[in-house]
Amino acid sequence: MGELVANACKFLESLRRLDLSMLLAQTSVSIEERASELDWIGDLVTQEVVVRAPRPIDEALRALPSHDRKRIAEAVASGVANFVPPSDICVETLANLEAQGAAALLADLLTQKELMVSVATGGPRIQEVDDYYRAREARIRDAIPNDIEYNNPHSDLWDWYHHWSNNLGGYKERRQYVRALFNPVIDAVSSRSTFIPIQRETTGWERVDRALSKARSHFDRASAEEDFQAIGLLCREVLISLAQAVFDPLEHPTLDGVEASPTDAGRMLEAYVASVFPGASNKEVRAHARASLALALNLQHRRTATRQLAALCLEATTSTVAVVSIIGRLG
Repeated sequence: MGELVANACKFLESLRRLDLSMLLAQTSVSIEERASELDWIGDLVTQEVVVRAPRPIDEALRALPSHDRKRIAEAVASGVANFVPPSDICVETLANLEAQGAAALLADLLTQKELMVSVATGGPRIQEVDDYYRAREARIRDAIPNDIEYNNPHSDLWDWYHHWSNNLGGYKERRQYVRALFNPVIDAVSSRSTFIPIQRETTGWERVDRALSKARSHFDRASAEEDFQAIGLLCREVLISLAQAVFDPLEHPTLDGVEASPTDAGRMLEAYVASVFPGASNKEVRAHARASLALALNLQHRRTATRQLAALCLEATTSTVAVVSIIGRLG
């Protein structure tokens, strides 16, 4: 993720616009000078925020209402000194690339929402866009997680037309209906991270597995700096539980001779690895465990914690658990 995108996502997350942040995280962003030809003044050079996005995120960005597109421009400008944000963004498609997972689902939901509003408020004719609506609706229903409710009753735009013409008299009522239909599911999908941790087998250490599951669940819901800091704390607890599960002070002497306290995950894991995994490779394995613990401690105390750091911490912790589990099973 580029610096412009990372800063913009952080800005949007501070506003709790997780939907826009999730879309933007899948794009590349630049600020470019472009000339517009004006007969009465000649060439005028302006600076534009250019967002290059894979399908279907490009479509969702183009479909966003003007105030949301302006908010993205402001988010990008927040990380650039002396740059006055334009009122809109320029969206270009990254050819031959397709977004996947939660980001792609979110893009389809946003596009579907805006299309339903548009056709019901003087926008395109139904026969011109209904094929796209039905295809997108099928994708949404295939991709929606089982634990998220999606209650759009309109399988095509003609059904939507009959509903609004019989029940919703004005544009305001139609917009309110569509917002009530889509906003809860958009919020639910937006709160899920685009990072999907690798799912590994459970270790059999109940407390370790339970704590790691809690950390993953918390990551899925995290949106602010304090949430990401909390993931560092949870990962530290995972590593402490892991160390307590394998360390025996009678069998695994600490490397420096200092008695390990019940929460000294670093000393316990180093002693365990050095005792049960002898040889030249144990130094690298011990370094791996130390690094994951250091990352957890850093994240826990970092007031500027980000989703990216939390994802790295969670993956490092998960990997350390898997490595120690392998040593225990195959040692």
